[in-house]
Amino acid sequence: MTSTIASAADRSPSSAGPERTSAPASLDPSPARAPRRPRSRFPGAGQDRAESPGRPRRGVRWVGPEGPLRELVADHATAAGSWLLEEPHETAGCTVVPADALRDGAPRSPGAGPGRAPLIVVLAAEEVPAELWPLALEAGAHAVLPLPSASEELLSRLAELTRTRSGARLIGVTGGCGGAGASSFAARLAGAARRHGPVALLDADPLGGGLDLLVEASGAQGLDWSQTASLGVDDGEALRSGLPRIDEVHLLVAGERPGPDQEDLPRVLAALGPLDGTVVVDLAAALVPCAIPHLDELLLVLPASDHAVRSAARRLREWSPPAGLTRAVVRRGGGLSAADVAEDLDLPLAVSFRDSPRGAVPLLDVRRRGADRAARELLAELMMQEPA
Repeated sequence: MTSTIASAADRSPSSAGPERTSAPASLDPSPARAPRRPRSRFPGAGQDRAESPGRPRRGVRWVGPEGPLRELVADHATAAGSWLLEEPHETAGCTVVPADALRDGAPRSPGAGPGRAPLIVVLAAEEVPAELWPLALEAGAHAVLPLPSASEELLSRLAELTRTRSGARLIGVTGGCGGAGASSFAARLAGAARRHGPVALLDADPLGGGLDLLVEASGAQGLDWSQTASLGVDDGEALRSGLPRIDEVHLLVAGERPGPDQEDLPRVLAALGPLDGTVVVDLAAALVPCAIPHLDELLLVLPASDHAVRSAARRLREWSPPAGLTRAVVRRGGGLSAADVAEDLDLPLAVSFRDSPRGAVPLLDVRRRGADRAARELLAELMMQEPA
């Protein structure tokens, strides 16, 4: 079971299964495993790479007692380039609480709730007890992480949640239904972002045909998803520089190898997030929940039809994205107006467009109208805004 609260399985208390009846583990384990930060083995991360000061980060607020679990979280915060806050008035990137704080009926932490620092629940155990899920959901937790087994996920989440939003703009693009054209629009969006600085286009649809084929870049030389397993939070620049470039866009694809899973994608987004420029992610529906904590914008692409609206509504209920993150991108000509589609889904309308001519290759064949024009207008609007 994934430890991410956003997954559909975790939203139901019964998803933990009746067999999980073991008593909660003590929060005083011995000894807990601290995160390891060896020299990166990621291709392109030089052996003599100097320590970079990086971008400013926010601290991590711990709401719980002293002890080994607090020290373990402190070690993870340090490894992520952050620290545990000492003063209550300091701004936190996220709040971490031990599971016992929820079991004891403690009030919500200062970091929980809409508009406040995201909440992460940790516990010293091999798995998450079934009774903890509804408590974590009620508290608004983003994740429940058993330590030390979820050490890598905690490190990735702290690295992402504590960074200031002065880095890359991360835009997820996903389909509201099958065949919506999300991959094509993601490629056109990446093309439109070229004038605004460095841009990376990520193929995060493991069951799709592949963005490399869509943009006629099959066989391009460079790093692919299979080579990101040892990626660290400081390796974003090495990753981006090692990707193949197609018309000035850095492209991360799987090629003939397996595509990313729910562990690979957050790792890559956390590494690319602190950089400059834009990251556009072509998202499979199954990977939307694990990408949501990293995104500044989620674009839901769908045709203007009743069938597509019903499918999109079901996906939105499954994902439960935070308010204000998602906007609709509507392909006109399906019987409904773009405004009707957005209203039916209770989403803001980002942009609408008509299909491009047959044979036009996304990213390579840029048109004055259609989806290319819509992508340019949308990027221009986004660049006028401060990232959330």
